[in-house]
Amino acid sequence: MDSLRSLPQRQSKPRRLIIPLGGGLLAAVLIVVGTPHVAWYIRAALAVIAFVYIAGQSAAYLWSSDADQG
Repeated sequence: MDSLRSLPQRQSKPRRLIIPLGGGLLAAVLIVVGTPHVAWYIRAALAVIAFVYIAGQSAAYLWSSDADQG
């Protein structure tokens, strides 16, 4: 039990999720706005894929970085 207490606890900051969510949302909006000639369901699918990919990559990068560096 003592070994678990010696591990550093990662504190989650909700503000750190604003940038990944904003970037993913921006990517999704740009895809929808930039492809008016494509069917709506293809644009929606591409927007969801872009949102998940961009937000996920940014969130993973921030999660893996040290909390005291940023």
